[in-house]
Amino acid sequence: MINDTTLIDAVTRLRQGDRATLAQAMTLIESSHPRHQELSARLLDAIMPFTGNALRLGITGTPGAGKSTFLEAFGMLLIRQNLRVAVIAVDPSSPVSGGSILGDKTRMTALSRSDTAFIRPVPSGGHLGGACLRARELILLCEAAGYDIVIVETVGVGQSETEVANMVDCLLLYRSQAAATICKGLKKALWRWRI
Repeated sequence: MINDTTLIDAVTRLRQGDRATLAQAMTLIESSHPRHQELSARLLDAIMPFTGNALRLGITGTPGAGKSTFLEAFGMLLIRQNLRVAVIAVDPSSPVSGGSILGDKTRMTALSRSDTAFIRPVPSGGHLGGACLRARELILLCEAAGYDIVIVETVGVGQSETEVANMVDCLLLYRSQAAATICKGLKKALWRWRI
């Protein structure tokens, strides 16, 4: 685990692309424990000079549209182009228990086995906007670890969860064909009857 005495070494290992260190750094950043807040800030300060070189992509869309399945194929395509890919897969949290299933990674089996990919399922923690509270910081960690493409997959969203658009260079909206057909039908009906 990263602590005061191992921080400098952790930054070095992170810069070398060590996935275990990246996972530990993400756990530290996500922690709400007061002791971890100051250490998180120091870690972020130390990695800032090594960020900003990755292409940031957001993938958002309706629940069940196939975002994770698409991401599996797209991620493998990027890897075949000799790119390193990091995925931050946000899953919804229960408003009752606060728990999350974190199951998006199960639909990315080939990608999760690749040595040049890193997938981190994270809970939304009840945070609105489609992402998680610390998504920006998690992106920075992936950039510092040398990933060429950092992808944020949002929870299934409607039309008002747009926070991820402010974090990425390019946002892909993924929706099912059935939803598109229903939407077109409603618009056509509204136009015809002038509702």
